[in-house]
Amino acid sequence: MVNLTSDRFSVQALAALQLASRIAGRARAPLISSGHLMASVLQQRDGDAYGVLVALGHDPVSMAKQLVDLFGSRQIILGHNAAQGQLDSSLQGAFATSFAEAEAVGSPFATTRDLLVGVLDSPDHELAELLAVWQIDRNAVSQAPVSVYELAATAVAAQKQQARQAKARAGWRISPIFLGLLAALLASGAWLYWQEDAHPIAVFIFVTLGWIVSLALHEFGHAVTAYWGGDYSVEERGYLTLNPLKYTHPLLSIIMPVIFLLLGGIGLPGGAVYVNMGAIRTRGMQSMVAAAGPAANAIFAALLALPFLLNGDSVFYTDRPAFWSSIALLVFLQITAIVLNLMPIPGLDGFGILAPWLPLSVHRMLAPIYSFGFLLLIFLFWYVDAFSQFFWDAVWLLILQLNILPDLVAFGFNLYRFWMP
Repeated sequence: MVNLTSDRFSVQALAALQLASRIAGRARAPLISSGHLMASVLQQRDGDAYGVLVALGHDPVSMAKQLVDLFGSRQIILGHNAAQGQLDSSLQGAFATSFAEAEAVGSPFATTRDLLVGVLDSPDHELAELLAVWQIDRNAVSQAPVSVYELAATAVAAQKQQARQAKARAGWRISPIFLGLLAALLASGAWLYWQEDAHPIAVFIFVTLGWIVSLALHEFGHAVTAYWGGDYSVEERGYLTLNPLKYTHPLLSIIMPVIFLLLGGIGLPGGAVYVNMGAIRTRGMQSMVAAAGPAANAIFAALLALPFLLNGDSVFYTDRPAFWSSIALLVFLQITAIVLNLMPIPGLDGFGILAPWLPLSVHRMLAPIYSFGFLLLIFLFWYVDAFSQFFWDAVWLLILQLNILPDLVAFGFNLYRFWMP
């Protein structure tokens, strides 16, 4: 019995053997024959055998069709005794020849051309009838130069595994851009802390860097939860690297956040990640994906506010007002981002949390305004006093719960907008 382990075949040859088994099964043949293997080899367009036959003036597509039609016209009803991966004597002889052909040229594995030579030497009776018509020159096939050089199946499998591992490492590697931003944030914060009379520009730099870092954390929260939920495409898009450049969108990432920050001092997370909700396993997980962004903001805000929570005496920040007011402003921006994003308005995370549970009829009714969620938000802020009042009441309530004085936030905001009188 011929040893048919995968390491003895090229990728195309191994695929041809697997296809031969399926062809035999469909024809309800008792054994896999050299004819079945010939039909499968003729269909491997990226294989050496296909290229050699074309170069010799044959038509592999037409030849494969003739063989398959022949099998179909000679079906034998065998029930459960149809081909079970067993080889007939013609195919065993074909494999022996194939391996001898490979060994003759110093190859440790057989290619589709070696298989072709083997079936030409050991055809079954059905294949022999067609070979008499096709007139394939066995020696010409064996000696013809090839333009496609097949690789061993085991080598390709190892290459694919290495590529997957490298891709996984790259997909989860923290971006140097994020690390640089984090280092710059810490350096500017340290400079603010040790300078008794820091220039407002330093506050602007520190707060802006902190805001960009929080933006990356917000979008990373969405992405990593989506990955856990089943959407592995976020890894391919680079969303798991914390690189803010991967989350950018001209309108959502730049224009809208700047407008909101300058007009109202609101922290609007402006990143944009595409999540394939169809790949997320459950509705509950889809809601968690939407909630993960605000949750990341909440964690970041809690870490920044920790000194205020641990020190009940507000006098501790009077020695370094620029630094502590900058921290207070960053916390304030996180809180506004959390409250704003949890609003059940299309385009915001609050709506994303509810969306998986809404009936299709509600989605159809709201579809016309899905693209105008931010415009609706601006309208509510400018023209609906109750909405604006609710928003600011919620923000300041949370700020006070974190033991941060509103006056400190206001002072930080004045330093941040140093260009205004």
